[in-house]
Amino acid sequence: MTAKESTGENSVSSRITLFNQQVEEHQQWQRINPFAHYSVRDMPKRSIHREFYGTPPAGSLSEKRALQAQVLSLQEILQLCELINENGEKTAADGTPEVSLTFGVLFEIYNHISDKLLGTLLCARKHKYIDFQGETLFQGRDDAQLVRLRHPFEELKSTILGKIENLRCITIVKPVEHPELRDAQLL
Repeated sequence: MTAKESTGENSVSSRITLFNQQVEEHQQWQRINPFAHYSVRDMPKRSIHREFYGTPPAGSLSEKRALQAQVLSLQEILQLCELINENGEKTAADGTPEVSLTFGVLFEIYNHISDKLLGTLLCARKHKYIDFQGETLFQGRDDAQLVRLRHPFEELKSTILGKIENLRCITIVKPVEHPELRDAQLL
């Protein structure tokens, strides 16, 4: 056998090995894929730890998109807090400075930026960056309602930028796999 023939056989055998690996990986995925079974009885039972329930698999595109959405949401909250700080009335209640702006004015200003004001307000209140009375605010009815920053703007800004930086670091560092996913792939 010549050297040319032996390298040709090696490349063919390496391609066959690579193909067989891909087939095996696909079969492993089909075993745990809930949509690949015709009957519910054929589907393997998956046990998901409580802290990983509802989270995308580590390193997946879904996880990457979720982290990018969180960064975008925090950027919008920062922009909202900045608008309230720049256009709001600064008052001192109980010795602590407070910045507040009426919802009607905020709606008029923010309407030129985005149409997601109420969602951003609710998200910012959930994270305890702002506060307002009631469950939700409606244009017209709640125009006189005050929306206030719960902390000084510089403190909010550093907190939000720190969270954004942490999320960006998570997307750069290769995440560790969930243990149950690794175990499920071994089936």
